[in-house]
Amino acid sequence: MVCNGPGPRFVTRIVSKSFGSGQSFGQDKLPGIVEGPPQGGGCCGGSLDVCSLGNGGSITLAFDGNAIVDGPGADFIVFENPFDVGADPAKVYAELATVEVSPDGVSWSTFPCMALAYPYGSCAGWHPVYANPGTNSIDPLDPSAAGGDSFDLADVGLSMARFVRVSDRPDLPTVFDLDAVSVVNAACA
Repeated sequence: MVCNGPGPRFVTRIVSKSFGSGQSFGQDKLPGIVEGPPQGGGCCGGSLDVCSLGNGGSITLAFDGNAIVDGPGADFIVFENPFDVGADPAKVYAELATVEVSPDGVSWSTFPCMALAYPYGSCAGWHPVYANPGTNSIDPLDPSAAGGDSFDLADVGLSMARFVRVSDRPDLPTVFDLDAVSVVNAACA
């Protein structure tokens, strides 16, 4: 195979999904609603371009032609639709999920998401999303500007991953709504 650089930097395929109860918003728009860049609503308004996982639901995503590789800083970003209540980052309306990564779709490494209060650490779903190619020029591959929740493969001891699984926290009353996932550090897969 000849590789002329990394492939798409966003979700290209849903490997599997198992939705939980309570919410079904956007599920009828799969796979398109989670493919491509995020449609962020900024600090104080969540996007409606999302797919709800339902309580305890999960989704496994692939990036065909690409691998997420461990590079400097964050390697990928998970985008949900949280927002800061009253523009106060310490009062975020968060809907949390656990993120796992895998090089082969069989063995998984988990970023620990156990927080019950702000700050939410290694959970996805608590940083507002600023990148939205329909309304601004913020780069969805730039962890310092795009918003969303950034993850570093080094934190779970991996040098490469091809799959990302996002699972709603069933112990919380909120439900995670997936907008997008972007690959910051990529290599041909």
